[in-house]
Amino acid sequence: METVTALVAAGAAFAASYLIGRSLTASLLLVMLGGLLAGASFAVLFFVSTVTVGHMMPGLFEPWLLGVHFIALAIVGPLGGAAIAGLTHRHVERADASRLPF
Repeated sequence: METVTALVAAGAAFAASYLIGRSLTASLLLVMLGGLLAGASFAVLFFVSTVTVGHMMPGLFEPWLLGVHFIALAIVGPLGGAAIAGLTHRHVERADASRLPF
């Protein structure tokens, strides 16, 4: 159960980072910071939501495994989010530049 919720949180963080990289027209550094923030916020949201559900329904989550998944998500989420946002932004810039007539 913890693994599924961690994968959902990681997928949501990476999807948000993709949208940030695709929609923001700011500099690459600001886009990457937005992806980093999206990854970190989804890691915190994962932890808060699973702890809250774990308190409401005792025995549903394994506390040790929840901590392991949170630590992994706290490391992978921001770094992956920044990389996805930066690469998406770079791809969109190159695709837009290739369409210019000059």
